[in-house]
Amino acid sequence: MRVGKTHTHGSISTTTACRTTGFVASSLPTTSTGVRLFDGAECMVKHPRTFDKRAQVENPAHLEALRPQKKHARQARGMDRLRHEAPSSATLLEGAAEPGHNLGSAVAALCRLLDTWNAKALESAIIEAISADRLHVAAVRQALVQCAQAASVDPIQLSDDDRVKELHVEPHDLGGYDQEVSS
Repeated sequence: MRVGKTHTHGSISTTTACRTTGFVASSLPTTSTGVRLFDGAECMVKHPRTFDKRAQVENPAHLEALRPQKKHARQARGMDRLRHEAPSSATLLEGAAEPGHNLGSAVAALCRLLDTWNAKALESAIIEAISADRLHVAAVRQALVQCAQAASVDPIQLSDDDRVKELHVEPHDLGGYDQEVSS
């Protein structure tokens, strides 16, 4: 929630988000001092009032309620990316879940490998790990390193900038260039 000209921000509960609510700010001595959000007659959110510019007023309970939702969304985003870029990752993650591996850390590790290596190399390494019945990220990482050592190719080191991480470049057939050079 953003309040007034001071650009003060306050947290709201996840059940209140994306709903039209009423807003009341009070600093009269006869009333409770604070900022309240109403849904009809029900007070949904109450924060202490501040006149500080760009203040961030948060209720710890709101942040706690939001944490599992954000964690689930982050995991789903990574899994969707892996499913698109390296389809065999779904099989690897299903196999890794059976002995109780932490899927969140496995997804994050595979996404980091995807950021470092290309999708084709990651997919090949995942297939190699699955065929060897080694359903964990360490086996994928080992396959990538062994492939790079065999080809004597170093992994690409990308910037930590989110714009670079989210950039997708579609590889194209370069055979046409070879024909032009030989002509």
